[in-house]
Amino acid sequence: MLDKRLSIILPAYNERGNLAPLLREIADVAAKLPSPTEVIVVDDGSTDGSPLEVEQVAPAVTPPLDDLLLVRLKGNCGQTMATTVGILHASGDVIVLMDADRQNDPADIPKLLGKLSEGFDVVSGWRRDRKDPLTKTLPSRFANALLAWATGVPVHDLGCSLRAYRAWVLQSLAREGLHHRYMPIYCAAKGARIAEVVVHHRPRTVGQSKYGLKRVFAVLKDLPLLVFLARYGQQPFAGMVAYGTTVAALTLVGIVASAWTKAMWLTATVAAMALGAVFCGLGIATEYALRLSGKRAEIARHAVAETKRFRALAPSSPTNAP
Repeated sequence: MLDKRLSIILPAYNERGNLAPLLREIADVAAKLPSPTEVIVVDDGSTDGSPLEVEQVAPAVTPPLDDLLLVRLKGNCGQTMATTVGILHASGDVIVLMDADRQNDPADIPKLLGKLSEGFDVVSGWRRDRKDPLTKTLPSRFANALLAWATGVPVHDLGCSLRAYRAWVLQSLAREGLHHRYMPIYCAAKGARIAEVVVHHRPRTVGQSKYGLKRVFAVLKDLPLLVFLARYGQQPFAGMVAYGTTVAALTLVGIVASAWTKAMWLTATVAAMALGAVFCGLGIATEYALRLSGKRAEIARHAVAETKRFRALAPSSPTNAP
């Protein structure tokens, strides 16, 4: 596995001051790997000059990097879109995703690759000793525990972006649709074998975090789809049958109970819950239809404003990527 071509993807939004030192650290790691390595920086509409910093440091890191690709999006499209764009531009047999804020340590990349070579399809980082304030760690622990219990995917740290993947897993997800926050769950739905290793976590020294307490509410909103994907990702028809049968049975029990007690409030409650369940089921069905259409990959390609490639053979002259 260590001799496969490696792609490292860095989604970045306003990370000036972090990108240059991070790319130097990645280059130091790449120099010790037997595999050719490319880094793809996806700038998600930064307003602080982050793309310029990448261009300035490019001559110093190519080589040892074989390629450094800078992809600029048309606006601030979000980390999920930036991640998808990076995957679509990756050429490696193995893909590593990591944050651009320098809290992930590139020195952990060989550890991820080593575990991947044991036969796994995904190796997820676990920030067991997080260097974040309680406003980030407490919501994260709650969300991780809830999702592990509800989906049955035993990953301690869904919020850790540092992961290594076999390319086929991410390429499939990029076509169908993914969410950067729940990558192990999406991968499990594809039948991927997942392992976990403890990784270093460093305090943020430059810039500001983009996440906080609102992540808990996002998890609650996404929970029904994630549970469905984890349990019925490879058998969606069986999942919809089970879902419909359960909703029908509960609705019937509620109707009988409300008729027996002659409680109007109970009748109204059952009707509201049944209607909500119907809309939830329609949402899941629509999501699957969109995943099968492959339109999300097309949307991601149209989000790209510009690409610049810096090659090891000509480190000082960027060229427009094909």
